[in-house]
Amino acid sequence: MPKPLFTKLIVQAAVGFFFVLVGCVYGIHFKDYIFIMLSLLIGLCNLIRTYSFYRLIYNRDYLVLSGTCIRQTSLLLKKSRWIVLVDETQREYRFTLDKDSGLLPGHRYRLYFRRSDGLDSGYMNYSTTDLLGYEELPAVTEDV
Repeated sequence: MPKPLFTKLIVQAAVGFFFVLVGCVYGIHFKDYIFIMLSLLIGLCNLIRTYSFYRLIYNRDYLVLSGTCIRQTSLLLKKSRWIVLVDETQREYRFTLDKDSGLLPGHRYRLYFRRSDGLDSGYMNYSTTDLLGYEELPAVTEDV
């Protein structure tokens, strides 16, 4: 299981657990049974979402894209930027991510995307919602 996806899975489960815990303690303390029911309902929805994400990881139903970020261009009046990634076969991939994504030009990354229908096209327009996670890879050193 890739580390960025495992981390996201654990965080998602922990947030749901603590939301239910805090909501139930608050509801019991103030005898607010509607608040308890809403907390349990949101916890159940989070549990379903976490299980769905676990199944996505377990079935390897995601796209792994490794390469070097060569360019990023901020889009005017939008909170996103174009990222151009080149893999080992010199194929370029372009996609949009949030401005706070943290990808830097010249660094190598491995990105995990949710599979979609336009997967085999040369031009992939993935959005931030399709990005499951990413990790920076160590720099490749060439021996001369």
